[in-house]
Amino acid sequence: MQDAPIRPTIVFGDIHGSTYWKKVVADNPDCRYIFLGDYLDPYDNVTRDELIYNLTEIIQFKKDRSDDVILLLGNHDLHYFCKDVPGTSGRYDCILSEFVWEIFTENLSFFTYAVQEGNRIFTHAGISESWFLNDFKGDLNKNIAEQLNNPQMSSKQLRALHQAGEARGGSWCSKGGIFWADISELNDPLKGFTQYVGHNRVEKIHEIRKNGGKIVFCDCFYKEIYLKLDN
Repeated sequence: MQDAPIRPTIVFGDIHGSTYWKKVVADNPDCRYIFLGDYLDPYDNVTRDELIYNLTEIIQFKKDRSDDVILLLGNHDLHYFCKDVPGTSGRYDCILSEFVWEIFTENLSFFTYAVQEGNRIFTHAGISESWFLNDFKGDLNKNIAEQLNNPQMSSKQLRALHQAGEARGGSWCSKGGIFWADISELNDPLKGFTQYVGHNRVEKIHEIRKNGGKIVFCDCFYKEIYLKLDN
């Protein structure tokens, strides 16, 4: 018996209230789907009811196709429910928070921080090798995503995850973690890995190769552009 073919993977950049993902799924029904986070805080005029409904639809999509759908968290999600996040992102909606706090907390098991498949790593904002080693105190010889998804609560790892770098209003000469890393801070991506990230708006799918690693920037869903990986 032959193994089933590996299906393509659709990578969605930051959603920010967009419902276009449903059309992409309808046009690409037999795929895997990875959402890179930031489901709320739209740039355009989207009502709170529409934001809530879209978020619940995405979660239901995950429930209905749990093996095919991966939901990552972004900085515009964490500030609605995570008390460990220092400060909030722009466009935070204190009225919306009263409703989405419960949605997130009741469905946290359907979300994750990072995904690793071989030498591919998916996070919201990306991983700088210097941040991973010096701030997060990670181990390059172990699975990267497992470490990011299971930070040591008694150490500085959890705070490092939510760290904003100098480019995003953090302390001088610092680099952001996987929810805040700015494109200017990702000049030393993890060696030997290809990363897929959102967070930094681009006009089209854009990649950089430095330090022996590669980062593919996918935050162009606002232009209805997404990435399809033919595995």
